[in-house]
Amino acid sequence: MRLGDTIVALATGFERSRLAMIRLSGPDAFRSVGALLDEPSSEQPARGIRRATMLVPREDDPAKPAGQLDVIVAAFPAPGSYTGEDACEIQLPGNPLLVRRVLDLLLESDGVRSADPGEFSARAFLNGRMTAEQAEGVRAMIAARSASEHEAAQHLLAGETGSRYRAIADELATALALVEAGIDFTEEEDVVAIGPDELLERLAAQRDRVSALLGP
Repeated sequence: MRLGDTIVALATGFERSRLAMIRLSGPDAFRSVGALLDEPSSEQPARGIRRATMLVPREDDPAKPAGQLDVIVAAFPAPGSYTGEDACEIQLPGNPLLVRRVLDLLLESDGVRSADPGEFSARAFLNGRMTAEQAEGVRAMIAARSASEHEAAQHLLAGETGSRYRAIADELATALALVEAGIDFTEEEDVVAIGPDELLERLAAQRDRVSALLGP
C-alpha cells in the first residue's frame, strides 16, 4: 500500500443497478472529480452534497462532443472524512459500461490509482479515524456470508468484542495475581491465597464466557 496518492474504487458492485457509487480519497480527489464536471472549480469545496453534470468524452471518438451525465457529488474535506483525507463520492446510474468509463477517466488523472483491497479502511486506521478492531470489523462485515457472521462483525465494528475479551483478560490477570500472591507471600499472615475451589470457579466462568463468544 502506497500512501500520499489518491485512490479510487467502486463502492458498489459492477452488476447493473439503479445507482452506483465511486469513492475517492487523497490529495487529488477534488481536482480529479472537478476536472470532469461541466463547471470545474479550483476552489476547495465545502463539505456537502450537490447535484452536478459530468462530461464524459466518447471512448470511440474523443473528438466528438462529450456526453452529459447527471451525478450527485459528495465532498468531505480532511480531516472530516472516513479516511481522514480529502474524500469524494460520486453517485451515478448503475450501468456497468458507464461506471467503467467514469472510473477509467478518473484513473487517467495524474496521481490517481485503483485502491488496493481494504485500503480505505487501512487509511482510516493510519489516520486515527478508527481503531484496528473497527477496521477488522469492516473487513468482517464485507466478508460475512451468514446472519451470525454479520452480527459478529457488527459487534466487532462497534468495539464490543474487544471490550468483552479485555474484561476476560482482566479477570484472568486478577486470578493469576492472587495465585502469585499466595506463592510469594505464603508466610505473611495478612495475605490470603486464593483457594483451589475459588480458582477453579473463576477459571470456569471465564472459560464459559470465551465459549459463548466463540459460538458453537
